[in-house]
Amino acid sequence: MIRTFIAIDLPDAVRQNIAALQEELKRDREKISWTKPENIHLTLKFLGDTDESKIDDIANIISGIASEYPAFRLNVSDLGVFPNFRRPRVLWVGLPNPPAALLEIAEKIESGLAEMGFAKEARPFSPHLTIGRVKAPLSDRFIKRLKNHAFAGGLFDVKEILIIKSDLHPQGAIYTPLRRIGFRT
Repeated sequence: MIRTFIAIDLPDAVRQNIAALQEELKRDREKISWTKPENIHLTLKFLGDTDESKIDDIANIISGIASEYPAFRLNVSDLGVFPNFRRPRVLWVGLPNPPAALLEIAEKIESGLAEMGFAKEARPFSPHLTIGRVKAPLSDRFIKRLKNHAFAGGLFDVKEILIIKSDLHPQGAIYTPLRRIGFRT
């Protein structure tokens, strides 16, 4: 069994902008476990423990979906929290006004993998990039700063979907792409 998920990777320029944002926010010394910039991605579907022999079948489902869509563009901006500013647990960078294609692809992946026996998500797909996990209540000053922060991470073209293996280690997760599946050209 291997721990896996389906995701869209980020270009280096967007990743560097997010890293700079994290460094700026770290100066407030809030108790936040920051996501390593190299591990930030747009998760389309978390699979969890997966029988390695099913990777080809998963790739075939995603390939069928990807073949229906051309590459598309995403805009990384905004800053927010889950579940809300009263009890923030996750800090995220947003993808405002995502193209319909992204939402359709996520739904088709959800449905296609449900047919393989993967549990459906209880919550609707909400495209975001997790940049940190809150470990203790945040100060009012920091929350106000988050609410008023304007962040522009950049635009990028999405050309592929990845199936990624996640190995958990004490120093953090190590992600290894198992398959790269391109969109229609």
